[in-house]
This record gives sequence, C-alpha cells and structure tokens, in this order.
Amino acid sequence: MIKRMESLTVASNIVSVNWLSENLKNPQVVILDATMKKMPNGEPIATPKLKIAGARAFNFDTEICDHQTMLPHMLPSGEQFELAVRKLGINQDSIVVCYDAMGIFSAPRAWWMFKIFGHAKVVVLDGGLPSWIAAGFSTNNDYKPAENTGNFKSRFNREMVVSMEQVFGLINDETSQVIDARSLGRFNGTEPEPRTGLSGGHIPNSSCLPFTELLQDGLFKSKPELAKVFSEVVKKESNRLVFSCGSGVTASVLALVADEIGYQRLAVYDGSWSEWGANKNLPTASS
Repeated sequence: MIKRMESLTVASNIVSVNWLSENLKNPQVVILDATMKKMPNGEPIATPKLKIAGARAFNFDTEICDHQTMLPHMLPSGEQFELAVRKLGINQDSIVVCYDAMGIFSAPRAWWMFKIFGHAKVVVLDGGLPSWIAAGFSTNNDYKPAENTGNFKSRFNREMVVSMEQVFGLINDETSQVIDARSLGRFNGTEPEPRTGLSGGHIPNSSCLPFTELLQDGLFKSKPELAKVFSEVVKKESNRLVFSCGSGVTASVLALVADEIGYQRLAVYDGSWSEWGANKNLPTASS
C-alpha cells in the first residue's frame, strides 16, 4: 500500500533557514529568488551569485510586472501573473518560499504579490540568502527550471492594493493611516530621493516607520518586539493601514509584519513615492 504524503502547512509568514533545510526536498515547496538586480538609481546590486539549491528566479522588477507604465515594477495583471507563476511550476497547494540575496529587502514584495493574487501558502525566508549561506546549507550556481507547468489560479484581492486617487482620498480620513517605510531623512525631505525628478517629503498626514526598524542583525525582530514597534506608530483610531515607500518594495516588508502580528485591513500603495513625488499637482509635507 502506498502511503500518501501529508500536506505541508505553515502557520507564519516567516520561516527559518532550518525549516527550509528540513523541507528542501518536499515537492510541495517551491523556492523563489526575488532578488532585485538594480538599486533605484540604476546601479547594480552587489549580491552573491550563489542560489539556494533548487531555487527558481522570480523577477518582479522587469518581467512579472506591468509593462504598460513607466513606474517601476508595478503589479501585473492577474492573467500575466498566473501565466508566469504556472511556468515556475507553482500549484494551488504549493508552499512558496521567497528569499532575496540582500537578506530581507525585496522578498516581501514577492510575498505580497502572491497574497494579492490569492495564494495563501507563501512565506519569506528569514535572513534570506546570507543566513542560508552562513548556516552552511546547500547552494547552486544556477537556477533549477520547473519540471512541469503548475495549476496556480489567480484570484485578485483588490483590498490589498490602493491607487494614487484612493490615497489622496485618505489624507483626511482619521480611520485610515498611511505608513511610509522609507528612511526618516527621505520622509522629512532632508535626504535626496534615489530616483531623479521626485519631490522630497511625504504624503500629508502619513507616518514614518523605516522598514529597517523591524530588523536586527539581518533577521526579523521577535514577534513581541515587532508588535511594540507597530504599537508606537499605529494610531488608536486607525482601522485600516496603507503602506508606502519608494516603489512598493519595502512597503511590503511592513505589510508582511503587520499581517504577521495580527493587523487586518492592510494595503500597499503600489505607485508609492515614485508616483506621488513625481506629480507636482499632489500635496506633500516635509519636516
């Protein structure tokens, strides 16, 4: 009698390198490298050429994105996402593990994309590739192509993303709060934006929570520590949180953590400051 393999489950948005090592050969697990290749100013990101053994490339920067806009790596259509993900061999029951070579930077963006297109079983590798290498776990020089086409089905959750017009309508809404993941200097307009042509400052009435405040030694802080960080920023009257940053990448770090510690009604402003700061007709605030 053939014993049926039990379906693997995850109870968190974040998994450790030890967890991934233990489940590396489980056919239900699909590992995606969501490393960005360039900085916002166009300079290449210096990252190791090694890949986690069995990983596949998930390029949301120039491939799995909206090619009809000048804004960087905006969400693709549901049909485009579904086709790309199926080519990666991802099924409805796949557990998708996202990582990046910088540690924790762009992988949460991939997490958010899967969430917004209806895939519940998606996690981020705590510490990413640096932690994996430091632990001495297996790596390859090349990606592993998918053996079969997956059966992933896109189901768009429109509540998880907001547009420029929607954010403009939230500026004076006391029950909604826009939280910016950029550095305090960029938020206040005292540091230059890495992308040319953008105003300095922030969306009026928004709050600043640099995504780096959620990390310690390249890993996510503990759950109680993360809850404390958020409690010091989130207003008591806020029942909806909208996260922004430069282009929707590090805003996804905030979204992931907020979801992890129990906040509900979460969204990312996809265009973020790349869109808002380029529009001279929109209001801005600064220090």
